[in-house]
Amino acid sequence: MIALTRYSLSMLVRGQAYIAPFVLFGTAIVVLTTNDLGPITGTYSACALTQFVCGLWFTVAIVNTEDRAQRSMTVVAAGGQRRVLAANALAATVVAGGLTAIGVAYPAFSGTHTVTAADLAVGALAQLVCGVAGVAVGLLCSRVVIPKAGYAVFASLAAIGALTMIPPVPPVSPVMTLLSGPEPAGRMLAPIAAFGAFAVAMLVASVLIAEQVARRQD
Repeated sequence: MIALTRYSLSMLVRGQAYIAPFVLFGTAIVVLTTNDLGPITGTYSACALTQFVCGLWFTVAIVNTEDRAQRSMTVVAAGGQRRVLAANALAATVVAGGLTAIGVAYPAFSGTHTVTAADLAVGALAQLVCGVAGVAVGLLCSRVVIPKAGYAVFASLAAIGALTMIPPVPPVSPVMTLLSGPEPAGRMLAPIAAFGAFAVAMLVASVLIAEQVARRQD
């Protein structure tokens, strides 16, 4: 699995498909958090939203790096579609972890905030939760599930709208609402961790669904 994950990351770098989502992430973080005032947890809400969108984009980029013939060979060599999809998801999660480090540190130094350890923990956990949710959605919007690019774009936009604008739909919207609320950071850890478990369940389900769809298309 480690070798497959490294292969997924290397293909992402070689194809330079990481540039657009990384530029989006960097631009959004700088624009939305530089010289920001007030509770830093509110600032982390914008970072979490950015993580979700970029996590989705990075995942699609990772899965779509190989064309159909190349992916078929990778699946055979790896021993199955599920292993390749799991490696793709793990690679995208690694990327989300790297972006989380930036998304937690930059707002703390660029704005005027009183930052505690609980604030940093909440910010990191919330961004990881939204990043993993983005990976889960990205798998279902990739070429493996939706072969036509136009339909994939519409599906991605619909998913982003549903998970960020409909409050009851977990985990992204509730996490953003929680971060923007008046609760102290210490009290946010437990509910955000619960949403994290939901995001992991989403990811597992997405891998299984993508595997079944890919088998039928093959």
